[in-house]
Amino acid sequence: MKIQEIIDDINSLMTTPIWENTCDRVLAGDSANELTGIGVSMFATPDVIRQAAARGYNFLIVHEPLCYVHMDDHVKYAIGHEKKKLLEETGVTVYRYHDHAHSTDPDYIYDGQISHMGLAGTRVKGKYYAVNRYILDEELTAAELAQALEKSYGIQHIRIAGCTDKKGKVISCCFGTPGHVIEELMKTDFVLTGEICEWAEGEAARDYAQLGYNKAILVMGHIGSEREGMKLLAENLAKKYAELPISYLECGEVYSYTK
Repeated sequence: MKIQEIIDDINSLMTTPIWENTCDRVLAGDSANELTGIGVSMFATPDVIRQAAARGYNFLIVHEPLCYVHMDDHVKYAIGHEKKKLLEETGVTVYRYHDHAHSTDPDYIYDGQISHMGLAGTRVKGKYYAVNRYILDEELTAAELAQALEKSYGIQHIRIAGCTDKKGKVISCCFGTPGHVIEELMKTDFVLTGEICEWAEGEAARDYAQLGYNKAILVMGHIGSEREGMKLLAENLAKKYAELPISYLECGEVYSYTK
C-alpha cells in the first residue's frame, strides 16, 4: 500500500468542501513510497520523528505545521532546516491533516475532544469553522470545569480568564486557535480554546467578570485542546487497517512547569 492511499482515505471523510489553498499537504518525504507504518501526532517534533523511525514507521500524520508558519510554504529559520534534514535521514514522510479534519461532520477534532471530556451534555454544531458548542447537563463553575478537563485530558495547567466561581453550562469549543473567541464569549458561559491573545480575549473576559457577568475563557494549551481528535484518527485508522502498525505518538505539551 502506498502512503498516498491513506492520505486519499482520510481526506475523503470531509463533508464540507474546503478552500483550494489548503494547508493540508505533504510537508516532507514522498507519498508515493510503500507504507511501512503510520504514526499520528499533533506535531512532528524531532522526538516524534525519532519515535516513528524507531518503530519502523515511514509515515507521520500531524495536525499542525512542521516549520513554524501556517502554510509551511517556506522554512524561515535554520532550526527548521535541521528538522528537514532529520526527516531526510530517517525517511519519514509527513502529511498535515488540518483543514480536512475540521471539515468533517462532526468536526474530527471536536468529536475526539468531546468524546473524552467525561461530562454529560448535548453537542451543538457551531456557526464558525472549527467552532462548536457543548451544553452541559449539570452546571459547573469555570474552576470546576477546568479541574475536570485537566483530569480527563491529562493537561497540567488550564488558565482561566474571567469569572471562576459562578455556575454555567453553555460551552463554546474553540479548540486550537480558530478565532471568534470574543464573539463566542458574548453568547456562552465558557470558551474552551488552545491559545489566546491576553491583551484582547483575556482582557475581554476579565472585563466581563468585573462587570458582573458569568463568563470565562479556559486556555487549555494548543496540544491539550486538540490532541484527542488526533488520537481518535489513530484509533480509527488502526481499526480499519488492522494489518498495519499504527499508533498515536505523544509529542507532549510545549511548556514545562516547576510545580
